[in-house]
Amino acid sequence: MSNQPTLQDRRDLEDALLDYLTAVDGLADLDAMTAVFTEDAVLDLSGLDLGVFEGQEAIRGFYAQVFESMSHHMHTLTNFRVTEYAGDTARCYAYICGMGRSHQGVDIQVYVYYDLKMRRTSNGWKIAHFYEAPKLPMPDSVGQVHKDK
Repeated sequence: MSNQPTLQDRRDLEDALLDYLTAVDGLADLDAMTAVFTEDAVLDLSGLDLGVFEGQEAIRGFYAQVFESMSHHMHTLTNFRVTEYAGDTARCYAYICGMGRSHQGVDIQVYVYYDLKMRRTSNGWKIAHFYEAPKLPMPDSVGQVHKDK
């Protein structure tokens, strides 16, 4: 088995990440949000000091708070690459610029990276482990909106 993804798998992996970004930017559909994760997924936001969430229900709870707190979201993706590939599992890395505004008018702009472990399922590629950490220093506004929720 090749340690390089086919062009189709690479595209499908990137599309799985784009599905995540679309769901989080929509700020409304928790089913679409959790559907991008495997049932046993881990959302590790410890790099942002926001905790670790294990399983779809815990992940759903975190995003319910995000959707409730934020009025606007926009994420852009760059530098996407597949760093490991083994047929039905892969690891992907990307830079993300995330912007948003809370209902209280707090603006957030962050420059982070995602380190994702992906798993092929009967419903396509899903995120099994999601790690996010800063590429540039985090603004205080992140804590004002998301901390201790």
